[in-house]
Amino acid sequence: MTDLHFLGGCKTIGSSAYLVEENDTSILCDFGASFNGNPTFPQLSRPANLLVALSHAHLDHSGGLPLLFASGSAPVYMTAITRDLIKLLLKDMIRLSHYFLPFEKEELDRLIRRIQIVNYREPIELKDDVTVTFHDAGHIPGSAAIQVETPRRDILYTGDINTIDTQMLKAARIPKNTIDTLILESTYALTAHDERKMIEEHFINTAEEIIDSGGTVLVPAFAVARAQEILCILTKYRVNFPIFMDGMARDAAQVFLRYPEFFQNFKLLKRALANAQWVRSRRQREGITKNPGLVVAPAGMLKGGNAARYLGEIMHDSRNGVLLVGFQIPGTPGRNLLENGSYDDGSGLKRVKARFQLFDFSSHAGQDQLLELGSSFPNLERLYTVHGEAEACEFLAKTLHKQNGINAHAAETGECFELPNIG
Repeated sequence: MTDLHFLGGCKTIGSSAYLVEENDTSILCDFGASFNGNPTFPQLSRPANLLVALSHAHLDHSGGLPLLFASGSAPVYMTAITRDLIKLLLKDMIRLSHYFLPFEKEELDRLIRRIQIVNYREPIELKDDVTVTFHDAGHIPGSAAIQVETPRRDILYTGDINTIDTQMLKAARIPKNTIDTLILESTYALTAHDERKMIEEHFINTAEEIIDSGGTVLVPAFAVARAQEILCILTKYRVNFPIFMDGMARDAAQVFLRYPEFFQNFKLLKRALANAQWVRSRRQREGITKNPGLVVAPAGMLKGGNAARYLGEIMHDSRNGVLLVGFQIPGTPGRNLLENGSYDDGSGLKRVKARFQLFDFSSHAGQDQLLELGSSFPNLERLYTVHGEAEACEFLAKTLHKQNGINAHAAETGECFELPNIG
């Protein structure tokens, strides 16, 4: 019997965790955290013979992993670059949220010791005739869609997936012909992305316009992948203004440079990182916004980090600009800026006079791509939508059911399904 448990990441973004059980073998796909207030984690009654497969390094997928090592252990499979990135992100999470976490550095160290590196498309043979295979998901460097094959079912969990090429990465490459059960992310199920080249050109033109008028451009960006993607775009278009990179984006960039095999254009990435001035000191940081130029800095949703510092410096001058380049979760400062034009600079909400705009540089598939992807599995029998706001998950499930007649369901946290034998 094959059971599928939805432990988290359902009708929301955060705390992704999905458990496949086949007799005495249990495969946990991701174990993430949510950050609406203090960090929270999925609930898991630890099964016997647990194996963990991590789709990628972002904390909404990886942030709960040390919790598994507070009173137990398990092998944790991931790509090599993902291993180095979670070391970076989880150490920072512990540093920032130490008093609110049910684990410490000791549990992180135990986790790191149990990591086993996998390559794309190389099956991992387990007991009970179960096989786990990682496939390139195209989301961030090292991201994976996870295929779990049992004697009864062939399940694919997409993780976060991107089906178009970006400047850094190739589109996802995943199996389709054999898959009968799909766990599909829904982040952008309600949003149709514009054509990538058009977004890039609009972004470059906007940045140049602000800088030519004597302003500073702040690009709040996720430290892992989005910040470096923006630098690649700036380099591709050969902009002629000062570019700065700050915060954890520097540390992630150093990881990237160790793994050329995960990039479709590693030469462009190297040039982009060389073109940017890496901000390493408080003194250097204090002078950046005094002259026209562009600075890329986390946090991507303006929840702290050096981006918040820079915004406090530039928000009161209409010559400046804040160019948001990633999804802004409801309730975050970035979402509040877009919806209300205000920002809390530490002394209460203030109106932002600087220009602000969202550019849809998503590393997730958009509505058209998700509908196409969900319709592209010839033997699909069951589909579950996850990792999106409730309306997005429900829309994607209902639309794919209507279009293809498949059994599609927007999963709820806590649900468990016994998957019948094929046929």
